[in-house]
Amino acid sequence: MTPRASTALGSLFDLVPECLVLRGRDGRILTWNAAAERLYGRPRAEVAGLAGHEVFAGDPAWDPALLDPTGEWRGEVTRTAADGSPRTIRLHWQLVDGGLEILEIGHDITLARAAEEALRKSEHRYRNLFQAMAASFWELDFYPVGEMLYRLRKTGAITDWPAHFAAHPEFVREMMRATRVIDVNDQTVALFGRGDKQALLTSVEPFWPEASSPVFAASVVAAVTGAQNYATETRLRTIDGVEFPALFTACFPPDTMNKGTLLIGVIDLTERVAAQEALARMQTEMAHASRVALLGELSASIAHEVNQPLGAIAANGAAGMRWLSREEPDLGEVRALTERIISDAQRAAEIVKRVRTLASGVPPERLPVSLNAIIRDAATFLQHEIRDAGVSFATRLSPDSPVVQADRVQLQQVVVILALNALQAMSGAGSARPALTIRTATEGDEARLEVEDNGPGIPEEARARIFDSFFTTKPGGMGLGLAIAQSILRDCGGSIGVETAQGAGARFVVRLPLCENGSPTHTKV
Repeated sequence: MTPRASTALGSLFDLVPECLVLRGRDGRILTWNAAAERLYGRPRAEVAGLAGHEVFAGDPAWDPALLDPTGEWRGEVTRTAADGSPRTIRLHWQLVDGGLEILEIGHDITLARAAEEALRKSEHRYRNLFQAMAASFWELDFYPVGEMLYRLRKTGAITDWPAHFAAHPEFVREMMRATRVIDVNDQTVALFGRGDKQALLTSVEPFWPEASSPVFAASVVAAVTGAQNYATETRLRTIDGVEFPALFTACFPPDTMNKGTLLIGVIDLTERVAAQEALARMQTEMAHASRVALLGELSASIAHEVNQPLGAIAANGAAGMRWLSREEPDLGEVRALTERIISDAQRAAEIVKRVRTLASGVPPERLPVSLNAIIRDAATFLQHEIRDAGVSFATRLSPDSPVVQADRVQLQQVVVILALNALQAMSGAGSARPALTIRTATEGDEARLEVEDNGPGIPEEARARIFDSFFTTKPGGMGLGLAIAQSILRDCGGSIGVETAQGAGARFVVRLPLCENGSPTHTKV
């Protein structure tokens, strides 16, 4: 590769958010992009001409035998950046340029792996602590509560305990005050107290935030209805008023219940919840990276959309100058042309606003949004790709205009992912009369979105894994699009499935709970 070609290719690569490394057939690095420079801390000029294992100790030495029959290799390696920090990288090698060069696509999964390991260790630790009885244990005197419930039942007015507790939260707090702490273990003193066990031997009411009252009520219902135990996650409070997430477990063995004695266990879930939140943040960042990659694929559409109003502005401005250059300027024509210029400038600004919104990395904000409006916005981004692909495109939007609770940008991302997948599938198969149809409908308390194509369909062996991360049937694909779409939909209570027959096209079906008065009518788990 000539220096000029390498420089041009490096500039193109710099637009891609993934780490790209171009190697010669001998395995030596020709160039890499700005993302690789940032990750590894080394300029491209410093590594040009070096073999991978000369730059990164422990990297697999180049060997053509690594490649499979399709000219690809995938794997994970640990590399050391220039600052000495380790990086876990998922690699994809692919022969390009007729087999003369190797393109490496690298994804930094260091934080994702660290979050997964932290979560695994946290869950393992809590499991072992509970089994080894190193959790917080409380022995409670439940007898006064039993007396309260017995007197209430004798009135004959109570037929539904859960309904009564829900309607009378003050009675639940009374039950808490009546439940006395007989004894606690050292772990309880460390978790809830200040080092003095006696300070904890009061009622349980101070340790239960108001928002957790329904959990206490549910445990009482379990006790009086003959359940052997009750367990759930909730929030509890230390003697100093600090709330924390906890696994609350209550056991109701008959021999102790007859004496009015109750044993409960508490496990602090703070570290586990923190690890889950870190993993959720990582998933959000991956969704943002995917949106940026989508913008790269849609660059032709974006350029076309912006050029239209800009061209109109230039034409109207030139016409205005001609009207002003006359011996008797026609101010009426100039005024009309100026109004058109303002209108076109506003249209260009709206296009830029849409692109910036899709590229933004702000946290998701779930609000009621019109599903039909989401489709129209996504179609604006896709129209150039649709036209270039020669695809017949149609929308069949529900006249009900279903409203769902979701993040507008993320839902646009889902629609664009599904539509681009359909366009690429039909293009790759060379469909004679490619057609893409997007539909919306209302079914009971759900909104239904369909993205259907008449491409080659999805092979039977791929259907079970199509939503798995990093699984792809496209050459050079990352395998993240459908996985991210499924994650986005699950977060807002929805689901996605595929209906397809080999050679008969594919139909992806999205279901989301409808909003009623600004709130979802139901939430899927």
